[in-house]
Amino acid sequence: MDRTADVVIIGAGIAGTATAYYLAKGGAKVVVCEKGEIAGEQSSRNWGFVRQQGRDPAEIPLMMEANKIWRGLERELNADLEWLAAGNLVTFATEEERAGWENWQRTAAEFGLSSRILGRAELEAVVPGNAFDCLGGIFTESDGQAEPTKVTTALARAAEGRGAEFLTHCAVYEVETTAGAVSGVITERGSVSAPIVVCAAGAWSGRMLRTLGLKLPQMWIKGSVARTTPGPIVSHTATWTGVAFRQRQDGTFNIATRSADHDLTIDSLLNLPSFMGSFAKNKRDIKLHLNRLALDLLAGSFSKAALARELTSHRILNPTPNHQVLNETLAQLHRLLPQTAEVSIDRSWAGYIDMTPDMLPTIDAVDRPSGLVLATGFSGHGFGMGPIVGRLVAELIQSGQPSLSLDAFRFGRFDDGSKLTPHSVV
Repeated sequence: MDRTADVVIIGAGIAGTATAYYLAKGGAKVVVCEKGEIAGEQSSRNWGFVRQQGRDPAEIPLMMEANKIWRGLERELNADLEWLAAGNLVTFATEEERAGWENWQRTAAEFGLSSRILGRAELEAVVPGNAFDCLGGIFTESDGQAEPTKVTTALARAAEGRGAEFLTHCAVYEVETTAGAVSGVITERGSVSAPIVVCAAGAWSGRMLRTLGLKLPQMWIKGSVARTTPGPIVSHTATWTGVAFRQRQDGTFNIATRSADHDLTIDSLLNLPSFMGSFAKNKRDIKLHLNRLALDLLAGSFSKAALARELTSHRILNPTPNHQVLNETLAQLHRLLPQTAEVSIDRSWAGYIDMTPDMLPTIDAVDRPSGLVLATGFSGHGFGMGPIVGRLVAELIQSGQPSLSLDAFRFGRFDDGSKLTPHSVV
């Protein structure tokens, strides 16, 4: 295989696929290389929340624009995405938490985003029959949800319909450069020549960029999710109240919790200084593990050849979910929503989140090598951002002028002395 393209995209998750869609709409010849399957990893394994609420202020304008896209996306793609515009609710248990949400509400209002602080009694209208342990909550009525297993594949089909080419089971081994500029990629099936390469490789981005001498601080955090058997319709509002849940149209619930797992690898040590503050703040919610993954990924941190072996031996990262946590989460759901007493876990899964120190993505064109564009590091809340990220990256490539500011997401913030403190609390 030897191909030429205007743009090569590494990774067929929602960010890469949405980028391909918007580039192809603009007339670009696009090739997407994916080591496994379209949406094989975190893009199909997340909670399905599409929220503006609780975002870092830098993300609010992007999510407000994304919300507009989502509302017409089923029609645009001619696909069932299980889109529900039923709002997002987060409860708070203390006056301190209430004050924090009131501050966020004021910040959101400056952007024109409307959210309401609800008292305990008012929550009944949003989630009837609840037994939440809280003082109240914040509710953003314009938020929604969609089904992750459907969205990215629908974007890929639409991109293909406009001429984009998707090469699955086609790992990128190396980004080629000539005189300080990108000139294409070498894959396991041959080369693709292109003056622009987009790295949208999710959890693999840090390893990929290291082969170019670029350091992207990134940690893999494993999140576990379960889907229940159908229950009575309670509320379609995506809710976070210690337990996160959203009820789909068929009555099943997707459930998860804040608790997550980190499988220790060599990258854990390499990136430790960047993540010390975040880990200290959230250490009760992150369980550390030393397992086979550490040995599997050890050599790839230093060698292109070993990285190539990793990419082909881990076609689709499919970690074992934390069943203990999910069973505890189900028990919590039964307690908080008594109507769900008869539902049980039907299936469960886990995925690796590509976490950054400030929980913000990197959306940027780097200086060297020129022609390299990054769309990665979404830190567990990139599903909702996917469509607007694709549009903005396409604008960045095709005109050099994205329609929204991307300054907060620049790659240079990791080594220019910027304060890398997470703002997002959800």
